[in-house]
Amino acid sequence: MDAYYMYPEAGQSSQGQAPASFRPSKPEDWEPYREVIAHLYNTMNMKLKDVMTEMEVTYSFKATEKQYKTQLKKWSLDTKYIKASEYMFMIKTMREREAENPPKETRFVLRGRVVDPKDIARFEKRAQKKGTMKEGSPIECDEVVEDLVYGTPPPDEYSYAY
Repeated sequence: MDAYYMYPEAGQSSQGQAPASFRPSKPEDWEPYREVIAHLYNTMNMKLKDVMTEMEVTYSFKATEKQYKTQLKKWSLDTKYIKASEYMFMIKTMREREAENPPKETRFVLRGRVVDPKDIARFEKRAQKKGTMKEGSPIECDEVVEDLVYGTPPPDEYSYAY
């Protein structure tokens, strides 16, 4: 009866079975997959869990989340998300520029990606709610952020209707 449903009989192996998962144990084991992982994680903007699933399904490559995070950091691919210290630096810079006369609006580009002002505001609100930041109090942030560019955005184009 099992043969009818295409299940292997007890003790038999199935012909169409996927190969056993490959588990990396040495740093060299990761190199053949570096470009694929970089493409999925950064270019395709996939979440780490989705990259892990895709690698296991497509390439039978199975590693732990910690192994992936270690490897992404080693390859300098862990630049997808903005760290709390980077947000703190941006908020500090924004406050300094707003205190100038005349106040300056500030836009940030981090690692080649424009940082949405709404994301900065959301982080600030959450930090205040958690108590890690107080509204209006000075921010202690001495860490310089690499690959951060900021400036005043150009004025909006107005349509002059006569």
